[in-house]
Amino acid sequence: MKIKKSLLITILVIMCIGLFVSISACGKKSTSTAKETSLEKIKKKGILTVGLSASTAPYEFHNTKNKIVGADVLLIKKIAKKLGVKYKIEDIDFDGLLPALQAKKVDMIVSAMSPTPERENSADFSKVYYKSTNVFVTRKEDAAKYNSNYKLLDQSTVAVLNSSTQQQVVEKYFPNAHLKLLSKSTDLALAVANGKADALLVDMPTAALLEKNNKSLVNTKIKRSDNTTGAAVAMPKNTSKDLKNAVNSVITKYKADYAKWVIQEVKYVKSND
Repeated sequence: MKIKKSLLITILVIMCIGLFVSISACGKKSTSTAKETSLEKIKKKGILTVGLSASTAPYEFHNTKNKIVGADVLLIKKIAKKLGVKYKIEDIDFDGLLPALQAKKVDMIVSAMSPTPERENSADFSKVYYKSTNVFVTRKEDAAKYNSNYKLLDQSTVAVLNSSTQQQVVEKYFPNAHLKLLSKSTDLALAVANGKADALLVDMPTAALLEKNNKSLVNTKIKRSDNTTGAAVAMPKNTSKDLKNAVNSVITKYKADYAKWVIQEVKYVKSND
């Protein structure tokens, strides 16, 4: 059966219009259901939930009014301000921070956490905002023997924070040492002071404060780098670039100030002892 040329043209035009409308509708649907970015989700909530372990002065600790303060808290405030939201802190044992991040109980971790290959499998990290050196601390009467023969640490009980980079340092340099894994830096000091451990390993600012509160403790001359780049902000794996860029811009702006905040918080703790 033959179809007139004018009728065929009309049919083709109608089909083209229908196809155009269908494509347009699909486009609108795709736009309306576009996935929110990490930053958009936080802005929508209006609050940034941050995980930290408030047991390691001067970075994060409870002050005399039981309020969580420290250099990391000052950084959190700057990040929240940049994002245009309020912030809430979740105090979690250090070894529970990454699981909390993976379970979406917190939006990020700001707790002097260093990026390591193992941690980078579970989280994305910002630029580094601070780097310190680790030092072994012992009872005063034991310092001389360790200073004269650091290899004795390989036969000793060494207290470290569980899942910390200091734990990795001891495992690397003193593989035969017995590790005493604890959750708080203050517990490390008590373990050594009470003879339940021979030494502890922490960063130097933390060591200074532990010794201030425990007169029986003293720094040794034995220092070890943890071979990481330093402390960074941890965010969920596959965090969108807009949130990463926002956090990194804060770190770039305040990195020099952070080192001053550490000194400031050390002085605060000492003045309130």
